[in-house]
This record gives sequence, structure tokens and C-alpha cells, in this order.
Amino acid sequence: PWTIVKSNDKKRARLEAMRHVLSTLDYPDKDPAVACAPDPLIIGHASQVIHGSDHILGASLHPEHRRSS
Repeated sequence: PWTIVKSNDKKRARLEAMRHVLSTLDYPDKDPAVACAPDPLIIGHASQVIHGSDHILGASLHPEHRRSS
């Protein structure tokens, strides 16, 4: 259940992270126009971001579990 926030633009990344949290929580008087889904180009599930990115996966694994090139 990891969520990846691409943070090249720190301000936009923070706003999208808040938007993600607000869109996933249920609370009284929630306005869907304000608490809308985040931008999928900035916020994504880890499986979507890491899939096909061996350099990310390789760096995150313990050295004993990394693939040898």
C-alpha cells in the first residue's frame, strides 16, 4: 500500500500529497469538488512507479537480494 510522490516540484508535490490524503479519507461534509483525486502524473502506487524501473528497485533492495548485472 505504498504511495509514491514524484517531487521535482516540491510545492506541487506537497499539494498533491494533501489532495491524496483528503481524497482517501471519509469525513462529514466532504466536498468532492475540493477533495478530488490527485494528479496521477505526480501521485501513484508504488507498483506503477517501480514496475519497469530496475534502478529504483535495485537501489531499494538489500545488497544480498540485488540482481547481479
